[in-house]
Amino acid sequence: MKNKIYIIHENDEWVEPLRKELKNINAPFEEWHLGKRNVDHLDKPPQGIFYNRMSASSHTRGHRYAPEYTAVVLNWLEKNNRRVINNSRALSLEISKSLQYKELESFGIKTPKTIYCSNKESILKSANIFRKPFITKHNRAGKGLGVKLFNNKKDLDSHVSSKDFEQSIDGITILQEYIDSKPKVIHRVEFVNSNFLYTVEVDASEGFELCPACPEDQIEEAETQFFGEYCPTIGNKFRILKNYKKTELIKKYEKFIAANGIEIAGIEYIVDKKGTIYTYDVNTNTNYNSVAEKDSKIKGMKSIAEFLKKELLLLSNIKVVA
Repeated sequence: MKNKIYIIHENDEWVEPLRKELKNINAPFEEWHLGKRNVDHLDKPPQGIFYNRMSASSHTRGHRYAPEYTAVVLNWLEKNNRRVINNSRALSLEISKSLQYKELESFGIKTPKTIYCSNKESILKSANIFRKPFITKHNRAGKGLGVKLFNNKKDLDSHVSSKDFEQSIDGITILQEYIDSKPKVIHRVEFVNSNFLYTVEVDASEGFELCPACPEDQIEEAETQFFGEYCPTIGNKFRILKNYKKTELIKKYEKFIAANGIEIAGIEYIVDKKGTIYTYDVNTNTNYNSVAEKDSKIKGMKSIAEFLKKELLLLSNIKVVA
């Protein structure tokens, strides 16, 4: 088979579980680390399957413009009619909470009250509309960047004027209502091939680890006691829900990701004390918790590897054996 699976990314560590699964099924692959290499746009793209795993938090690993360059590469691939998984549209959602919420809401999916601020003055002024606790986060996030809880505007004033305040890499800071849940759990729904894979319940009673897929000895101390981006690969607070019914919400998620060029993703939601469901994050660069998967027949990275190989076989006109 001459064709390959090309993995577009900027984090070697996060790709390791996928490397292992692809090798296990003898799937030919090559990595394009777009934080370190350039692609020759004078040539036609090679034939194969291109899987985009670019992360919104790439700048925290020294790859400030990797998402922008990935957008150029994806445009080049799509112009040449290559098979791209998590395409340029998916990348746009990965790096913008604003676009995520706009698209979620267009499919009837409820999101928290959110305000987008371009400077400190706007942040302080916009906070006046919140009568209950609220949080800040970055519009271009990942790793829980900028996520902090505030009980009142006075605390926010102190933070914004301090040296601890960090502007979002795209200049847009989010103010968002705090969703109080009981019990304090959140749910992360995983999808492969734009179809529901499984749902993980996460114990959030002690806050959230903010660094996805890092070794435990490198994890930053959790700063939050509220919902926010968490690390799906670490700890024993994660469990895959058995017999989880495919609800109307899950069906809406499937329609949403299919319409936005997303084929592999994790979507997070929380339920408030009144039973209202709020969806607050879409991760197109998804990782999986090995502890939760230990007793599960379904494995996230294995499912991705098998999906990628199946697509490669279809592209090569090789019969796929079920």
